[in-house]
Amino acid sequence: MSDPGLPSSSQSLYDALLTRATAGGLLMLSRVLSAARQSLAGGAQSACDVIERDHLALCLKLLESHTPQLCGRFPKALENAFRGRDVPESRMGAFASPSLRLDQLELMDDVQVKQRVEVARALQTVLLVAQPALTRFESHVSALRGRKLPVTAQNLMRPEAYLLALQSVMFDMHVPVQVQLTWFQHLSAALGRALVVAYEESVAFMQGHGVAPVALPDERQPDGSLVTRALAGFGNKGQQPKSHAALTLERLRRLMAGDLETAPTDPRAAFDREFSRKFEANKEYQSVSASFEPTVPAALEALEEMAQLDHLIARMTQRQDAAGATADAASDAVSLREQLKAKAPGMAQALSLEVVALMVDNLVQDTRLLAAVRDIIARLEPALLRLVMVDARFFVDREHPARRLLQEISQRGLAFGSFEDSHFNAFLVSLQRFVSPLSSLEIDSAEPFEVALGGLMRVWRETDGSAENSQKVDSAVAALKFAEERNLLAEKIVMKMQVLAELRQVPVGVVDFLCGPWAQVMAFAQLKDQTGADDPGGYKALVGKLLWSAQPELTRENIDRLAKLVPRLLSGLREGLRLIDYPSTKTSVFFDLLMKLHQQAFQPAASVPLPSGRAGLVASLMNDDHWVAPAEAKASGFLALSDEIPAGRAPAAEEKPVWDHAVSAGVNGEMGALLVGSWVELQVKGAWTRTQLSWVSPQRTMYLFTSVQGKTQSMSQRMLERLISTGELRVLSAQPVVDRALDAVVKTAMLNSLDLKTG
Repeated sequence: MSDPGLPSSSQSLYDALLTRATAGGLLMLSRVLSAARQSLAGGAQSACDVIERDHLALCLKLLESHTPQLCGRFPKALENAFRGRDVPESRMGAFASPSLRLDQLELMDDVQVKQRVEVARALQTVLLVAQPALTRFESHVSALRGRKLPVTAQNLMRPEAYLLALQSVMFDMHVPVQVQLTWFQHLSAALGRALVVAYEESVAFMQGHGVAPVALPDERQPDGSLVTRALAGFGNKGQQPKSHAALTLERLRRLMAGDLETAPTDPRAAFDREFSRKFEANKEYQSVSASFEPTVPAALEALEEMAQLDHLIARMTQRQDAAGATADAASDAVSLREQLKAKAPGMAQALSLEVVALMVDNLVQDTRLLAAVRDIIARLEPALLRLVMVDARFFVDREHPARRLLQEISQRGLAFGSFEDSHFNAFLVSLQRFVSPLSSLEIDSAEPFEVALGGLMRVWRETDGSAENSQKVDSAVAALKFAEERNLLAEKIVMKMQVLAELRQVPVGVVDFLCGPWAQVMAFAQLKDQTGADDPGGYKALVGKLLWSAQPELTRENIDRLAKLVPRLLSGLREGLRLIDYPSTKTSVFFDLLMKLHQQAFQPAASVPLPSGRAGLVASLMNDDHWVAPAEAKASGFLALSDEIPAGRAPAAEEKPVWDHAVSAGVNGEMGALLVGSWVELQVKGAWTRTQLSWVSPQRTMYLFTSVQGKTQSMSQRMLERLISTGELRVLSAQPVVDRALDAVVKTAMLNSLDLKTG
C-alpha cells in the first residue's frame, strides 16, 4: 500500500513488512487458537459450576469445528485491517475504548455494553503482554517512516488491527455473541504472546536492512503506563485519570437511560414516568421558560446583589492567583460531594454526583481555558451537585439549562488565549455577575441556571454588538455562497471550452485567461441573468472572436476584419472584467500578450517568435484555487493564496494548549476534525488569534471563521490546507468542551469496568 507519509526510498521495505505480517497470519492464528482450545479444555475440567462447565465445553466444541474457517479467512481479513479496507461490521462494535462517546453509550443496551467491555479487556490483555515488543517495533517503524519519535497512530500493524481482523472472521461464523466473547477471553493472552514473536521478527527484519530505532521519550519506556493511555485515551504527560470505582460503563449507561431510578410499584405510575422521560423531557423547561419573564428581573437583581460586583471586579483587576482560588473551590466541592453522597437516596443520585465530579475535574484541568475561567467552573460545581440530586436529565438533555450554561461558559472561554485579550475582562465580569452566585443558592430545579443563562446571553449580546456581528456574518456568508456558485459554474464552463480545437492553436497565456477570469465573467453573467438568455451579455460569443484574433497566421489573411474586431473585442473584454471587478493588474500581462499577437498580423510570418505569455497569469483558475472578487473578499475577510503570510514567531512550548488527539495526525486529520463551532488558533502576519469556524460552504470549498469580537476571516479549502500544513492554523477544539469532558468520564467508567489500576 502506498503511504503518502512514507519516504519513497523506504516504501518497498514497508510494503514487504506488511506482506510478511499478512503471510504469517495463518500460522499465528493457528497457534493462538490451539492455545485457546487448551485453555477452554482446562477451564471446563476445573469448573465447579455445571452451567459454566457446559458453556465452556460448548465453546470448545464450536471453536474446534470453526478453526479451519477462522484460519483460512484470517490472512485476508488481516490484510484488509492493515490497509484500511472495509471489514464486516461486528455486533461488538469498534475496539477503541477511548473513542466511545457519551452519545454512543446512550444508544447501547446492556448486552452491547458488556460486549464492548469484554473486547476492550481482550485488548488490555494483549497490550499488557505485547507492550515491550510493540514499543521496540514502533521505534523501528517510526525510523523507517523518517519520524524522530514513535507514532502509534501510524503503526498499521498495531494490536487493534489483529483484533479487528479476528473479530470480523468470528462474526462470519455466526456463532452466539457470548461464545465469541468467551473465545476472546481464552485467546487474548495467547495472541499477545504471538504478537511478541511477530514484532520481534519484524524488528530483526528491519535491522537486517539497516533500520535503527528512534530514541524513546521517558513516558514511552515499557513500564505499563502506555497500556493505560492506550485504553483510556488520556494523553497528558504526568496526568492519570481519577478512578471512581462505583462508576462502571454499565452503570453509567443505565444512569443515562434512567434505569437506576426506583421503579414505581403501580403499573400506571411506571407507564407515566416512562412516557414523561421519553416524550416530555423538554416540556418542563418550556413551561418554566414561558413563566419566567415576569420573574426574570427580580431574579437577576438578586443574583447581582449576591455577586458583590465591586469586590469581585477589584479582585479580578488585582489578578490574584487563580490556581489557589480553584484549589479552595475544589476543597469545598469535595466536602459537599461527601455530604450529598451520604444523603443520596439511591444509586442514581450517588452515580450522578460521581459523574458531575469527574466532569468538573476534567473541565478544571483543561488548560485550553484560562485559569480564571476554570476557577468559575470549579465554583459552579456545588450548584451542579445539588441539581443532579433532583434532576439527572442534565446528562442526557443537551438543552437542559444547566448543560447549556456550562457549555456557553466553556465554549466562549476558548475565545481567549490570554488575560490581555480584548473583551476578556468583560467576559469575566459577566461570569462573576451571573454564575458565581449559583454556588451559594439552594438548588431544587433548573430555574436558577436558566436565569443565569438568560442574563449572560443578554449581556453578551449587548457588549458584543451581536446584531451588528450577525449582520456582518450574514453578509460574509452571502458573498462566499455566491463566490462558490460562480466558481463551480466557471469550472463547468471551462470543461466545455476544453473541447475547442482552437485552444491548442493559441499561446497558453490566452488559454489561462479564458479558463480563469473570463470563465468567471461568463459564470457571473449566467447567475445574475433573469431573462433565461443563452448568452447573457454576449460574453460567450467573445470566446470565438478572441481565439481567432490570437492566431496571427489566420489574422494575416484578413487584416480588415481584425482591425474592425479589435476595438469591440477589447471593449467587451474590459466590460466583462469590470462586471466582476477583476483587478486590471492581474490581467495586464494578458493584454500585453494579446497586443503583441495582434501586431504580428501586420508582420511577415515567422519574423517574430510567438510569445508563450504564461508568466504573470498566476491569478487565474489555473492554480486550482477558487477566486473571490474584491468586494466579496472585503465582506468576508478573505485570505487569498497570493497574500503574503509571514511565518512570525511560533508559540513557546509553555504557551501551546493541549490539542485534541483527534486532530494530531496531519492535514487530513485536522480537516476532518473541523466542524462548525470548532475553535482554532490562526497566525496572520506574525500574530496568533483565536477564532471559531462559523460556516462551511455547501461544497466545502469555502470556510468562514469569526472571532468573539465579530471579525471575520475566510479562506478556500486549499488555503486552509496550506495553513494547516505549515502550522499556521491549529485546531483548538474539535468538539464542545463539555462533551469532551463527559466523554472522558466514559473512559474512566471503561477503566473501572476493566479493573485497570491507574495509580
